[in-house]
Amino acid sequence: MPIDIYTNTDYPLTSEYWIDAKSQGLSSRLLVFIPGNPGLIDYYVTYMNIISEKYPGYDVLVVGHAGYQTSGDYLVAAKGLHPDFYDLDYQIDHKVKILKKRILDGHDQLSFMCHSVGSFITQRVIKKLLEDKELEGKVRIEFVGFICPTIVDIAKSDSGVLFTKLFNNLPVVTLAVWFVCFLQFLLTDSLARSIIKKYAIDSPCLNDKRLIEAHENAVDATFKIYKSPRIVRQALSLAREELNVIHRDDQLNDWFFETLPRNFDVKIWCFFAFNDYWVHDNTRDYILGRYHNLENESVKFQVGDDDKKDFKSIGHSFCVDQTVEFAKVTIAALEEMKFGK
Repeated sequence: MPIDIYTNTDYPLTSEYWIDAKSQGLSSRLLVFIPGNPGLIDYYVTYMNIISEKYPGYDVLVVGHAGYQTSGDYLVAAKGLHPDFYDLDYQIDHKVKILKKRILDGHDQLSFMCHSVGSFITQRVIKKLLEDKELEGKVRIEFVGFICPTIVDIAKSDSGVLFTKLFNNLPVVTLAVWFVCFLQFLLTDSLARSIIKKYAIDSPCLNDKRLIEAHENAVDATFKIYKSPRIVRQALSLAREELNVIHRDDQLNDWFFETLPRNFDVKIWCFFAFNDYWVHDNTRDYILGRYHNLENESVKFQVGDDDKKDFKSIGHSFCVDQTVEFAKVTIAALEEMKFGK
């Protein structure tokens, strides 16, 4: 079943996914999802559909990062005059401009969900929106949900250490692009898709409509990465920048976890995977030690369960093969925090 993802023609190589509120009339409440890296919104569609069904009073907007277009004829679109790389600063300003227009058009109550580096981007997007003089008194941030946030010392994670070594010793981006091009020459599209479906994405254990939908979306998204050297280049270049830029910013994080809830009445939920190859345990413990306060009802932290024989714990890449499972975890957390009340 094709996903109704559309292209935002005001911005370069940008795809979005929209869900209308199931209530009567225009909803002023907008739930925004900002992806991780690679920022293909295709991975998150089923997840946000499930959340939307639980909270029908919200319009939902999933904003893809610039450079990750997967809507329309994305392979043809990539051949236009576009930069090779859209950096973190561009991605932040990109979201600010998109959301500012939504706010001025009437969505004056915003909530955010974000994944991985999307959390780093979201922190800065919210700060810029609240500091924008044109938006003063016109927007309220209700809720922010972080999923496996890479907001501190990403280079110290297991994957960060590995990729730092690779980037320092090899032309990783160029090699990856050439390798993808070689595979496209070697394999037919149908064979490549079959390999992705059989070996890259775990098949659902149950014959459940949502599980099957999520699996098909993940296969399609991964195939789009394979077909697009431009997306491969953008994803790896952004990952390299993340390693160099995302360190310990106590000033920004103090503002986010302490000032924002206190002065702007914002609720914050932060989920950490038990074992996360992009968030070192020491990094997670540093954030928890600095900001976790049982007496603060506005800020909640949650650490996923350890692996059990009958349960696969939520991982950093939940959007690939644990969409439905993590949607249940998310809804339980939102209910506990009285989201939408």
